[in-house]
Amino acid sequence: MTTSTSTLRWLLTLVIVGSCLFTVTSCQKLLQDHDFPNPMTLTLAPGPPVAAGLMAPIGLAEDSKGYLWVTEAGSGTVNNGQVSVITPTGTYTAITGFVSAVSPEGSPEGLNHLAYRDGKLYILHGSEDKLYIVDVSGFVPGTSAPIQASSLTGIDLGTTIRGFHTNAPDAPDSNPYDLTFGPDGDLFITDAGANAIIRRDKDNGALSVYAVFPDVPNPTYPGSPVGPPTIDAVPTGIVFNGTDFLVTTLVGFPFPTHLSAIYKVSGTAAAPVTPMVYQDKFSGLTNIALTPGGKPIVTEFGFSTPSRVANGEMDGGNAGGTLFSPGVPPYVTAVDILTSSTANTYYALYYGPGIIVKLTATN
Repeated sequence: MTTSTSTLRWLLTLVIVGSCLFTVTSCQKLLQDHDFPNPMTLTLAPGPPVAAGLMAPIGLAEDSKGYLWVTEAGSGTVNNGQVSVITPTGTYTAITGFVSAVSPEGSPEGLNHLAYRDGKLYILHGSEDKLYIVDVSGFVPGTSAPIQASSLTGIDLGTTIRGFHTNAPDAPDSNPYDLTFGPDGDLFITDAGANAIIRRDKDNGALSVYAVFPDVPNPTYPGSPVGPPTIDAVPTGIVFNGTDFLVTTLVGFPFPTHLSAIYKVSGTAAAPVTPMVYQDKFSGLTNIALTPGGKPIVTEFGFSTPSRVANGEMDGGNAGGTLFSPGVPPYVTAVDILTSSTANTYYALYYGPGIIVKLTATN
């Protein structure tokens, strides 16, 4: 601990104790603001969802004002993919007209996750295999006209990533899904087609393979062969804790239970880095966030088990404890979890019903 950090904590302690001498209520509130750095339960906030009626939403990001930005893949029938922004006064369209397609499984696809930094949105498009960087520092929700996607220039990721062919022996593929900022401010992208983490240099935009996720054995094979002998470990969510990346995986067909895992990928090792299992025995992991205490929390989609938000740590060899899972509509098909800058507040995003809900941390 540095001297400045020690001094800061000592001063904060004096402030808290001093406040207590004058008002017990204020002191209790200040302490409660930081009561649950690693929650044991997430409770649904009263009232309607934070947002509803979203079109196949995938990713969430929070800006410096506390506004939420969400990607919507659209209907799949017309190019109505969009980015919306949610403020205390409502939900507003910020960017409109992105390509919206239909996946081989018959669901809408297009925009994937996004990230916010210094007034800019970094937006991944999965069917175009592109990255869009959009300056929204001057966008005023409810006043500014929506930005037209046709006015933006997408950065081609797919051509280079398919050239890496990290998913061999399958045909070259790319589907940039989630992203985070890592060491030196470079962008690290989980590619759900290449089964890899791709690094994008912040200075020159160069792409390189940072890590590759190997297949996992299919537990249904060969005794009751359903699907191939091995299954892709598809990387989905990614976070950086200052030292390592934590990455969730969603295994492919036949979507066996308890075969998804959180992987740890060193943030300092020489590429290509070998992913190491951090915690396993999850099912259908779609995203990950870090609590204020630095612990992972994850979302499970609900392919073969109920959709839920779960503790990313393990307990006695079993999948982490459930933090939120009513197990009934509309709280199904969870695809994102966001730790808010507001104390004890999280936001969960549900793909199928198109809603975002606010969750409050408790113990």
